[in-house]
Parts: sequence; structure tokens; C-alpha cells
Amino acid sequence: MLRPTYSVRHAGVFRSLAKVCRNYLRWYGNASLRSEKNGERWLLRTLAPANIRTVIDVGANVGKWALEAAAAFPDATIYALEIVPATFETLRTAVAGVPRIRPIGSGLSDRPGTLRIRWDPRFPTHATWTDYPYTWSEERATDCPVTTGDELMRAHGIDRVDFLKIDVEGAEHLVLRGFAAALAARRVRFVQLEYGRFHVLTGFRLRDFHELFRSHGYVVGKLYPDYAELRDYDVADEDFFTGGNYLACPADDPLRGALSRG
Repeated sequence: MLRPTYSVRHAGVFRSLAKVCRNYLRWYGNASLRSEKNGERWLLRTLAPANIRTVIDVGANVGKWALEAAAAFPDATIYALEIVPATFETLRTAVAGVPRIRPIGSGLSDRPGTLRIRWDPRFPTHATWTDYPYTWSEERATDCPVTTGDELMRAHGIDRVDFLKIDVEGAEHLVLRGFAAALAARRVRFVQLEYGRFHVLTGFRLRDFHELFRSHGYVVGKLYPDYAELRDYDVADEDFFTGGNYLACPADDPLRGALSRG
């Protein structure tokens, strides 16, 4: 039986085999950023009959997902928040023809104020408040305004959120803490968020997300191309795959069976 000795680990054939295995695990783990393949678009279709009226898209970037949500939920008002001012201007232009999408030039956090955001205008989807080791040649840092989810709901007269989508490159736990009152009162129905390598840096693990949601009566599961694996946490789930999306919903939600196919 071969062992991973120096000569084995540096042999071209075994290095190639290891790369193939890693790519297979990423495929099996659904580490994809493409909404038409990773289950995000499937989720929109599945929730279409759920009378979705209010959507909050945190980290809306240039508006691609907000436009897809507007098409999937024809009766919904979509609050699209983008924290980086330059990216927000692109977002505002992109959604200008859809009055139901309301662009907001702010981010969300656990308290009102500002967050210092690192970003590169060439890669707007990667803006982050963490010190993730990007090798940007045009990196900039900007103090950007934030409020809390509870305050946003109050300011806009939102009683319930039917779908909360969070894609904020490592600040997901801050956003959720800002919805503390709404989550405690179960005034947020579905939550989709990303989990990946950023959370190695933040220290907020997948287990912490499970515990946060479970404390409010929600179940959590990883999103796959045609279902959400809603189940209890297992330490082996801490894979930190970039592109991993998770769904949370009330444990007694009538759509839980359709979402988990069980």
C-alpha cells in the first residue's frame, strides 16, 4: 500500500489524481456559484407558489439575483441592498425598469454605523469586510453605511420578510444578528445564505449558524441543485467550500417537505 511520502506527493501522476479527487469533492459538495446549476434558481421556482410578498436581498451586487427574484415572485417587493457606493450605482441602473425592486445604498450589520469594506472595481462580487487574502492590484477600502435588519424593517414598514437572501462575503452572522427581533418573533420565513472560506477568518462556523437558527425554531440545510438537505448539524459539514449555499426555514413550515424532498 502506497503511503503519502515525499516522492509520492511530488510525483506528477499522484498530484494530478489528488486534484481530480478535490474537484470531485467540490462537485459532490455543490460548490458552484452558478445559480442555474447550484439550486438557487430551483429554489426560486419551488417557492413561487408560496405567496412571496417581501424579499430582502442583502449584498445585491449588480442586481442579477434581484431581477431573477422579481421574475419568480411577480407580487413581491424586493429591497436590494448594496453596500459599496460604486457598485450600488450599477445596481440602481440595472433594476431601474422594475419598480418592484427598491435599491438601497447601504449594508446590514449587527448595529448601525459603518463597516470598512475592501473591494476592487474589477471584481465587485468579492467586496468584503474581512482580511481575506485577495491579490487585487486595484484594491480600495471604503467606510460604508450599515443599519440593522430590524431597523430596516421598521423604517420601511415591513411586518414580515418572506425571503431573506444574504451574500455578504463573511458578514452573514452580523446581518443575522441585526434581525434578532424579527427572527425571535418568526417574522422571517426563508433565509438563504452563503458559507465558505470567509468563515475560517470570522470564526463563525456552520455550527454557530445551526445553533442561531435552531434557537428560533428553524431548520437548516445545504442547498443542492434540486433540494435542500434540511437536517441536524454534523461536524463533518464544516467543509468551507466556496459557493456553498444554505437554506433556513421554520421547522413547521408547510413547504419543508417539498424543499427537502422528504
